[in-house]
Amino acid sequence: MFKKSRTELNSDRHDMELLMEAMDRAIAGQCDDIDTSAFADPARGQKLNELIHAFRRSNNVFVMRLNEAMKLIGDNSYVKDTMDQVHSQSESITAMNLASRHLEDSIGNISDGMAHIRDNTHEMMSVMQESTATMRDSIKVVNESSEKICTINVQVQNFQDKIQKIGEIVDIVKKVSSQSSLLALNASIEAARAGEAGKGFSVVAEQVRLLSSNTSNSAEDIVRYVAELTSDIKELAQFMDETTTKLEQGNEKLRYSLESTEKMSSQMLSIGNKVDNIFSDIDTQSNVTRGFTEQVSRIAQSYEELGHDCLEQGTHEYKCSRYIDNVRSDMVRGFSEVTLQDWMDVYEIDHFILLWRVYNNAVDFEKLKISQLDNPDKCKLGKWLASQTDTKITGSNEFSALRSAHKELHRLATESWKAKDSGNEALALDYFNRAFDTYPKYSDAIKNMKNRLRQLGYRDETPRK
Repeated sequence: MFKKSRTELNSDRHDMELLMEAMDRAIAGQCDDIDTSAFADPARGQKLNELIHAFRRSNNVFVMRLNEAMKLIGDNSYVKDTMDQVHSQSESITAMNLASRHLEDSIGNISDGMAHIRDNTHEMMSVMQESTATMRDSIKVVNESSEKICTINVQVQNFQDKIQKIGEIVDIVKKVSSQSSLLALNASIEAARAGEAGKGFSVVAEQVRLLSSNTSNSAEDIVRYVAELTSDIKELAQFMDETTTKLEQGNEKLRYSLESTEKMSSQMLSIGNKVDNIFSDIDTQSNVTRGFTEQVSRIAQSYEELGHDCLEQGTHEYKCSRYIDNVRSDMVRGFSEVTLQDWMDVYEIDHFILLWRVYNNAVDFEKLKISQLDNPDKCKLGKWLASQTDTKITGSNEFSALRSAHKELHRLATESWKAKDSGNEALALDYFNRAFDTYPKYSDAIKNMKNRLRQLGYRDETPRK
């Protein structure tokens, strides 16, 4: 075995120092190719470069695994669906809570109204009972009045009979007066015949004539007064007959009213019992509704807590996804040699993650800067699109469709950020949904671009394990 010369030893030492420096840089994370021209034996540097490339290629599998993992972890659709359901249920429970409180208030108002009706019903029943008693008393008074009027009517009839007898007596007096007048006339004639001897008898005859005349006049006055009294008594009798008839009719109406009042009183009693039962049921319902309202309030509170827990879960998942995404980004930039086909997958997942970060920003899982969204030319895909000079790529329909879908995705993401920044969360979520609907077009554009690249010879792709 030959012994190395001093020059060879120095060259070996020099190359070893360069190798150690390169390995130190690799240990520090700087896995770039080293300059082989500085080595005494370039094959040594080349071998280290091959080792570094082998190491980086071996990491491709991990990069693509991380890429697939980010596709799963970065997908917050299940969190979104859960939050949407919680939000929807919370709104429903809140509405139910409000409705139950309105129902409780309404039942309370109904209860107060029914209590008022119950009191009025009882008061009306009392009044009707008093009215019934008063009507009975009125009927009794009317009956007594009718009986008295009948008695008076009988007495008037008797009085009329007596007046008739007075008339008969007056007729007798008139006859006596007539006869007395005739007798006085005869006496005067005879006295005149007697001459001087009949003067005394003539005076008597004159007195008898005067008495007859006065009696006749008195009888005529009595006849006139009796006639007037008879007429008045007839009118009184007729009036009393009419009064008696009206009293009987009124009495009949009172009896009918009494019967109706008694029926009404019976019905009011039945109504009063039903009102009492309804009031009792409403009181029970009020207690049940109050308990229901309390339960709904507890459910509403639990949904608020569930919503808070969902936000906490989403925040934690976002943080985990950011850690993994940072690892993926670090490895794809410095510790791997992914192919162009692999880069297309990375570009696709990058924007899938971007899409859900827009959602995270809208619901306060994280706070993005507008520069992270309004940068279609500065993201990885934007830089790749801008750097292409091969007309076979840039002139293809696939390239044009990808660039268009990519810009539209960034535009909608930017609009969502602006809406959130202005305080309009609903509009921010609306723009997210529109971006979510646009993403399938972007994903299809990526797949079409990959197919186009395969046609152009870019077929290398890290196997998915």
